[in-house]
Amino acid sequence: MFKLPRLLIMMFLQYFVQGAWNMVIGAVLAAYGLKEIVGSTYSVLGIATIISPLFIGMIADRFIASQKVMGTLHILNGAVLFTLPFFVVDGNVSGFLIMIFVVGLLFYPTTALANSVSFRHIDGVKWFPIVRVFGTIGFMTVGFTLGFTGFSGTVSSFKLAAIASVIYGLYCFTLPNTPPASKGKKFSMRDVLCLDALSLFKDKYFTIFMLSTFVLMISKTAYSAYLPVYLPVLGLEPASMMQIATAVEVLFMVFLAFLLGRFGFKKIILFGAICWIIRSLFLSQAAVSDNYLTYVIIALLLQGACWDFFFTAGDIYVDRKAGIEIKAQAQGLRFIVSNGFGVFMASTVCGIINNNVVTEKALPAAAPQWQEFWIYPAVVAAVVSVGFWIFFKDKDVIIPRKTDNAAA
Repeated sequence: MFKLPRLLIMMFLQYFVQGAWNMVIGAVLAAYGLKEIVGSTYSVLGIATIISPLFIGMIADRFIASQKVMGTLHILNGAVLFTLPFFVVDGNVSGFLIMIFVVGLLFYPTTALANSVSFRHIDGVKWFPIVRVFGTIGFMTVGFTLGFTGFSGTVSSFKLAAIASVIYGLYCFTLPNTPPASKGKKFSMRDVLCLDALSLFKDKYFTIFMLSTFVLMISKTAYSAYLPVYLPVLGLEPASMMQIATAVEVLFMVFLAFLLGRFGFKKIILFGAICWIIRSLFLSQAAVSDNYLTYVIIALLLQGACWDFFFTAGDIYVDRKAGIEIKAQAQGLRFIVSNGFGVFMASTVCGIINNNVVTEKALPAAAPQWQEFWIYPAVVAAVVSVGFWIFFKDKDVIIPRKTDNAAA
């Protein structure tokens, strides 16, 4: 268990870095008069995520130890993050989108690799939710830091992310050694195309889960990209308010392993999708209610169920479906479907909706427009919930209960 503390720090830093630049990117762009490119920004990040995680996962599975790959990527990413403030302040849209594309290429493979490193050294069902909790704590810590310092609406958030990324990159080289599981095996075009990971789609229930994840990214992206834009309209500071959600996520993560053992993947993932419906409806009602703060807080409190029950449970499901030789590729594949193709599609859709529906910048004129905007992700989550409930019937992936282990 000496490895566990190092993995906890790894996950803390992984999400601290992500939160520093990704959490408030919409608020920063809006503050500098660039709200119209929020959707384009997430589209560009989606394209970057399509390109790199699966290929980087293949390298980690076959050639270079995962912790070394992570360390190198984070140090390079820190250097790129340092350049972002110059493009934002100058209003250089093309330059900013190019550099944020590079950030996506460098950063997002490390999220999949962090999961893969964790699963290689611990019992995933028992310990991964605990490890992942520290990622949430890292996200929460940087959120409070941004709110306390006032960086959440300024380019200083990118500078903080750059410094943290370099520090984290150096730390990665101290992580438990995670050598390539398939090192020494004959290399072929099949490996270049990552066909072993793609073969997972032959399993219809794996495909149904991935399709559900892909579509639900519309609801998730509406929240992550536009909540930081929406909250200031209501007079609320986004970085600090969003930590309410992060704190609840920690609580739910602690009980995730037990709940998976008690209810199984289908019920837990389905409940997570349903909570995205409820969350979006509460955000919609907040726009036109005098009790808007209550509705916003309830929506934020649903983060634990929305994120842990759908996405973290999904990480564990993918790990259970993948063989040892392709676990890094499999996590990369899930990330490509969600944060690659999913974010590209979702950010494009959400950007079109927001730019056409929300044309006013302040209340009261903007209130009915934001009310309408949040209805769209609610409808999407409802479609995903119904489809997943009807078609997902995977009985092969079972989470053993403690009583079962004792009996064995």
